[in-house]
Amino acid sequence: GGGASGGSYLDAGMMDYDSLKQGTSSGQQRGATMSPVSIGLTPHHFITLSLGNEVRFINRVAKKVVQEERVDWVSLSQTSSSSAEDALQHASSWGGASSAELLADVRRLDQIWLRKGRSLVHISSSCEDRDVWKYTLARCIETAAPQHPNFASSHDAAAGMAEGGAGGNSGGNAPLTSEEKHIDGQFEHAKSLCSNASQKAVVTAVRAEYHLSQGRVELAAKYMAQCPDAVMPFADTSIRLALPMLGGRDNNDQTSFPRGGGGKASSRKANDALASSNMALITFLNDKMKVAKSQNDSMVCTMLGTWLTELHLQEREMDAGLSTSGKKSTSLLRRQPKRHNAQPPVNHALLHQFLSSFVRDMDPNAIVSVLASHDISAGECAGYSAAAGDIGAAINAALSGEDEKNGALDALRVLNDSPIENAEPYYYKYALTLLSRAPMSAAKSFVARYAEGLSDTKLLPAFMHYEQRRKHNRASRAMNSGEAKIAPSATFVDDENASIRYMEGVIKLGSKSRAIYNYLTSLYAGMEDEGPLFRFLSAHVPPATMFSSSHSSGAGGGVTELLLKQADEERKSPLDKSYALRTILRTGRHFRSAVKLYMGFGMRQQAVELALKVDPSLARELARQSDDKDETKRLWLMIARNAAANAGSTSRDGKDVVARVVMVLKDCGPDILSIEDVLPFLPDFAQIDQFKDEICDALASYSSKIEHYLKEMNECDQACDALREELGRLKTVGTRVRGDARCAFTNKYVLEEREPFYAFPSGYVVLETALKREVMPYLNEKQVARVKFIENELARVRRLRGSGGRSTHEMALDDYEIEELQVELDGLIAAECPLTGSVMVDSIDHGFSDEEDDFF
Repeated sequence: GGGASGGSYLDAGMMDYDSLKQGTSSGQQRGATMSPVSIGLTPHHFITLSLGNEVRFINRVAKKVVQEERVDWVSLSQTSSSSAEDALQHASSWGGASSAELLADVRRLDQIWLRKGRSLVHISSSCEDRDVWKYTLARCIETAAPQHPNFASSHDAAAGMAEGGAGGNSGGNAPLTSEEKHIDGQFEHAKSLCSNASQKAVVTAVRAEYHLSQGRVELAAKYMAQCPDAVMPFADTSIRLALPMLGGRDNNDQTSFPRGGGGKASSRKANDALASSNMALITFLNDKMKVAKSQNDSMVCTMLGTWLTELHLQEREMDAGLSTSGKKSTSLLRRQPKRHNAQPPVNHALLHQFLSSFVRDMDPNAIVSVLASHDISAGECAGYSAAAGDIGAAINAALSGEDEKNGALDALRVLNDSPIENAEPYYYKYALTLLSRAPMSAAKSFVARYAEGLSDTKLLPAFMHYEQRRKHNRASRAMNSGEAKIAPSATFVDDENASIRYMEGVIKLGSKSRAIYNYLTSLYAGMEDEGPLFRFLSAHVPPATMFSSSHSSGAGGGVTELLLKQADEERKSPLDKSYALRTILRTGRHFRSAVKLYMGFGMRQQAVELALKVDPSLARELARQSDDKDETKRLWLMIARNAAANAGSTSRDGKDVVARVVMVLKDCGPDILSIEDVLPFLPDFAQIDQFKDEICDALASYSSKIEHYLKEMNECDQACDALREELGRLKTVGTRVRGDARCAFTNKYVLEEREPFYAFPSGYVVLETALKREVMPYLNEKQVARVKFIENELARVRRLRGSGGRSTHEMALDDYEIEELQVELDGLIAAECPLTGSVMVDSIDHGFSDEEDDFF
């Protein structure tokens, strides 16, 4: 029989029907009547009908008869007839020449019917596949028997053995041959025919036993891990996989040592493979641990994890022993067979992968204890110490290793993975060590944790000490440059960008610490390139406040106000400009940055003086930016003097001096300097021909200015004459106030009120108190303050004058002061009529007050 799946035959062959007669109840005496006359086919069985009315069920997988039934047609005919006559008629018809046949139901292939004459009998089983998995498994065992006789002879014990993980990866085992792949596919087919978990467990156990017999121990271990403990007990299976590695050899001797799985003996291939490596046991335990992890069983995870860690470490030690000049280091290694595939890096990676995968599911303290008991580097223990919560021990372990750079990186990794509230003290404690070994990585780590609360000022001493060590190392190398070279310290890495990278990072993240800004300025000042320093100052130095504006204002409080404003800006700014300027000037370079700071202080003159030493074009640019005319002239005179002095030191005939001074005159323009301003800078022996054009231009300018001044004088004379005439006219002008005149705001009779009043040319009369109340809201702050000051002064002087005991001269001075104060007060509050002047215009959008509403 045969079958196909996916266009290819899974099984094909010939089945001898005569071989099926042996062992039957009929024997050879009924051979003629046993020949089939009809055959039916179901998914798992052949059904035959012989001439002797015997139905036989032949399993297609096992190729043997699994059931025989004889059909009694007379009984069937009697039960189906209603009378004796009908029974005799049916009996003659059943026993006549009419033959029976098997019919298949095209709608259901597992249903077979037996028909004879007009009768149908349903003879197929409703659960014909219940034992197919068992026959398929038996056939797998029979197929594998020629390859390994021990496997076939003991396959009944396979149900007591354990199975491995979920996969078909053979790990380090040899790949499957085509025949072995076929057998493995039959195992998979048998498993697919199982109807419950116990049947699948038996198939998987036999499958594991088969691969174990072939020496593929890792694949066998994966299948063992899949089996439940009832089929393959954990303890028995673990001992079976572990004993060969410990020196116990089976050699197919049942009495060699106790084994799991019902005392099943392992093949020589299995013993050799198990004795050469722990990978089978590691695979088995690893898959068991995955199951425990999925069930959140921390106790099992801890026990299995500790065992697995020991096994991984033993693998590493065995590989390390085999890699050292072929010597065997211990008696245990002396008993082990040679390992041809020793790969220490692979075992290192396997250990790291295992601990990384399960570090949260095991007890970190137990794992660290196991690691510490072996020759494991401190860096490898660091991650697990951190998982145990002992960050200090983890960092100490990382930093105490031989590979200092990688140890520092491991310590930073531990700190970065830890909560900031736990890791913060260790950042400050080990900052200098981390900077010395991995400066750039440490700086990046510090910047990354700044937003979480890592203090920049507490880390600043470590950076300062690091920079001092850098300077000391450079000085030492310079001193020994002519002598034998000294090897650089392996514990110190010189990186000039690490400190700057950190300072820039925290400033971008919002640091306002003045110490950080000042130290970054000092680092920039120590660099050969001025670009970073100038860009930093351009971003953090505010625009200058001009001193010249205070000088030209003429107010005594202008300078004080400006100084107070600058002090307030200096206090708010995180950058100490005074410190930055001192630091830059101390270096003797980076003068453009110093000029920038001078401008930040508003000290344009000092900035121009410094710019003249390094870049005269910059000095001229700064002079053009000045808005004050006097200061601009003063700066250009400095530039002209400097140009004359520089040219005089290189020229003997004075031609260069005149040329440079004339160039300055052209740059500043005729409105700033003239030829007579720079004449003192010219040499005594200079010829006038060199600058006669400038002299002619100056004379023409003077002539035009004189004409302009004469015109202005004539206009001033005319204005003075007009003012004299107006003053003479005003002396004769008066304002008449009627006796019943009322105040425009209070409607009171002004002559009856005992207070001053004001009469305006518009005809309105207003009492002083009402006028102040109306006008004061429209005065600015300075005017309001001045009015209050004048009122207080008037009250004080009047009290002194009325106190008595004053001399005639003092009283005259008091009268003069009262008159002056009153005139100023009148100018402030009565400069124009409140009802017809600008006050009325300004109040046009104001609503009426309640008093005015009541009045109207």
